[in-house]
Amino acid sequence: MRVVPYEPRFKNDFVEMNKAWIRDMFVLEAEDISFFNNFEEMLAQGGEIFFTLDDNDKVLACCLIGPMADGEWEIAKFASTGEVKGAGTLCLQACIDYARAKGIEKILIVSNTKCEAGVHLYRKFGFNEIPVDKEKFPFERANIAFEKFL
Repeated sequence: MRVVPYEPRFKNDFVEMNKAWIRDMFVLEAEDISFFNNFEEMLAQGGEIFFTLDDNDKVLACCLIGPMADGEWEIAKFASTGEVKGAGTLCLQACIDYARAKGIEKILIVSNTKCEAGVHLYRKFGFNEIPVDKEKFPFERANIAFEKFL
């Protein structure tokens, strides 16, 4: 396995992997559709998407880190196929390393407690639970949020 940054050839993988887990556990919301139609704006503003690939360039996991409208940074649309243990961990670590390299002081994540593996991983990486700011994260499914100071 290896981690690579965003390339246009992975755009569909990023969108479809994320839509799949959202549909599997929840319902796609208007905020999701807007995000998928505009996520490249976050990349243009300095954000990045990391992909964990197998030896045949199959995407196993993906994760975006990007600036929010208020200037804070978030990790968003984190998805994994679940086929290879550790693929998601590699993506999350790449996002954290990227944030450190850019001098970002704090990262936010919003999730749902049904996403047990993700919540466990965030805590393992030292993210601390904070109240969910529904103005900042207007997703119906958002019931847990985290921050990590770098």
